[in-house]
Amino acid sequence: MLRNLLFVLCCLCLSVVKAQDCDCAANLLWVKETFEKNDAGFEHIVNRKGEIAYAAHHKNMAEKAATITDYDSCQSLLEDWLKFFRMDHFRLTKAKAAQEKQVQASIWWPRFVTTAIDTIAFKTSLSKKAVADIEGIWQNPHVRIAVKKTEKGFEGSILAATGGWKKGQLIFELDAALQSGTRFYSTFQPVAVKKIQAMDGNLLLVDQLTFQRAYPLAPLDEGSAAFYRLKNSAATYAYKRDDQTVYLRIPSFSFNKKAIDSVLTAFDATIRSCPNLIIDLRDCQGGQDNNFAKLLPYIATGTMRTVMAEVRSTDKNNEVWDKLINSDETDEEEKAAYRAIQAKLNAHLGDYVNIFGQDVVVGKKVSTMPYPKNVGIIIHENNFSTTEQFILAAKQSRKVKFFGRKTGGALDVSNMVEAISPTGDFIFEYCISRSLRIPEMAVDDLGIHPDFYLDKSIPENRWIDFVQERLNEWTP
Repeated sequence: MLRNLLFVLCCLCLSVVKAQDCDCAANLLWVKETFEKNDAGFEHIVNRKGEIAYAAHHKNMAEKAATITDYDSCQSLLEDWLKFFRMDHFRLTKAKAAQEKQVQASIWWPRFVTTAIDTIAFKTSLSKKAVADIEGIWQNPHVRIAVKKTEKGFEGSILAATGGWKKGQLIFELDAALQSGTRFYSTFQPVAVKKIQAMDGNLLLVDQLTFQRAYPLAPLDEGSAAFYRLKNSAATYAYKRDDQTVYLRIPSFSFNKKAIDSVLTAFDATIRSCPNLIIDLRDCQGGQDNNFAKLLPYIATGTMRTVMAEVRSTDKNNEVWDKLINSDETDEEEKAAYRAIQAKLNAHLGDYVNIFGQDVVVGKKVSTMPYPKNVGIIIHENNFSTTEQFILAAKQSRKVKFFGRKTGGALDVSNMVEAISPTGDFIFEYCISRSLRIPEMAVDDLGIHPDFYLDKSIPENRWIDFVQERLNEWTP
């Protein structure tokens, strides 16, 4: 009887997967055509790796795609196809319609919904134990969860949340040693956990999710509070840490110019009167280069050189300039410049165009500000694109030292734009420019290394303290 029941369940699962109707072969063909016609890194890599290797890679992926009918497996295959060219600076996401089909198909939900926890009873049981692990109630601005011990480790389930989560839904499962696990999206999709950290008994990191212990309550010290804030806030902000140090948090260079400029204006006098400046760029993934323009005078110690890029001109790629021209973040002078660039590109369809007319731009010589004297910039593996461009500029200043871990490495081929597949299943983002730095000064897949590597013995909630201590040591 049990064997028959399992057979029926397997058949149901197979039929559910088939009901998703993902035509992976068609999606792969579209990604291939879109990438070949428009991506600025395509020719560079094919010339380096060879047409034979590319043909063999595509043949292998196409054979696999022919057997795939579910969206997640197809997305994984498309990403593997793209990794022939580079490890990052592309993005594939399921369109809303595809996500809805997955949720309606209920592929994952039976495993990932539990009985809702009685919060009062759970708190009572916790009050009878000594706090020795991560069991307890945790929260961030978006979700409140209960973490309970299981036979295999720990299970985190929703107590209250926004954004589609439901009470009782699992948000993660972790092993007892906090070395591996699975986390779940609100659609119940499981993904492998890449990083788990428990800090000082009051902070818990599961990949990019950062929680504060809410019960038993453990107040955060200054370092942990600063780390929790930067991990859970999308705001650009600054504050004075002591008489010698200003801290500046920039979470993004993407359409964030007004916020960055506003904070710098408000703190201009403070920054100019303090010997030390800390700029925290953790999780700052990229954006637009002009968003960091107002920051450069505080760190510059002379002229800065910028190696320019070529733009691949195609009808599809040139549409991106319309978005910049119509953006509220773009002033009239910038809009005029973007219109001129678009016209130049449209006049040279099919070519790689140096839209600036120079291989290298040398900035105007600037007077070095007396303060700040020392600038510590915090970086790590979740920095890409425009953030890495800022890092290359800041490295030319004798004031600046970098702290943290090497960056993600996604800059040589850059300026991402998006396209939607004809099937309506996927949104595909690829790049339209390639740097004139390559191959001599490559960043893609390699990253940019810090001056001071912050090793695992320095937890991330102590990075700001560490940088501040180093800067203070250098201040007379």
